[in-house]
Amino acid sequence: MLNKLIPFFLLLILISSCGVFKKKSVEGQAPAIKQKDLVQRMEAAQNQFETLRLVGNAKYNKGGTSQSFKLEIRIQHDKLVWVDIADPILGIKIARAVVYPDSVAFINRLEKEYLTGKTQDLQKQVGISFGFNELQSILSANLLFELSKQFELYYKDASYLLSDFDPTPLTDANQANRNLSQTVFKQIWVEPSSAKPSLQTMKEPALGKIYSVAYQNLTSENGLVFPKSFEIEYLDGGENLTFTYDIKRVETNTVNLNFPFNIPSDYDKLP
Repeated sequence: MLNKLIPFFLLLILISSCGVFKKKSVEGQAPAIKQKDLVQRMEAAQNQFETLRLVGNAKYNKGGTSQSFKLEIRIQHDKLVWVDIADPILGIKIARAVVYPDSVAFINRLEKEYLTGKTQDLQKQVGISFGFNELQSILSANLLFELSKQFELYYKDASYLLSDFDPTPLTDANQANRNLSQTVFKQIWVEPSSAKPSLQTMKEPALGKIYSVAYQNLTSENGLVFPKSFEIEYLDGGENLTFTYDIKRVETNTVNLNFPFNIPSDYDKLP
């Protein structure tokens, strides 16, 4: 299972099903705001850093089988994402990975195996179109999608919703306004007070794929607005993968933060 964790990190994003939304109405909703003003707030709220370090506990679940582990993540902005996996009780180092914009390397200490390759090759292997930038955005609690003109503002309960399709139920009255050629559907739920995403979703119905990342308990941490935990889910046909990360510590711009990685000579290369 361990050698599937890093490709899973590259999956990035799941979506939940649409539900019923009312545009700019209903009780208990978020304060009214112009879409351009919300977009400006969201862009200004992006977490900025040179380096980021996260320490916490994680759980990986696939088809009812789960595995828990300690997880440390270090990011050098726009350059690399470093991941270290350890036993949740004894703290024994189990695996380590480093993801660059164009390549990935992974070692499994238990099996004495390693994997190296181009990011685009792994993307093809797991059947996704996302890579380093999306992974960095997820782990940084930042926006996954560029806020293009295709997105429109809706209201859902006490949150803002930016959607690139009309999420209201299909009726004869609004059918003419639907883009029937659209194949990818994206949504961003936004927490009003911080203008940070609380849920980002994407769906590819023709491929049977659903992706999402949900952030819980957004709080201020060392100058950033960061979640206490986040959950990534990926649904591909009947296969469901879930990754949950409970964050215990957030550090930014740590002096002399390093990213150690080496492949022992006695490790076997995975095919």
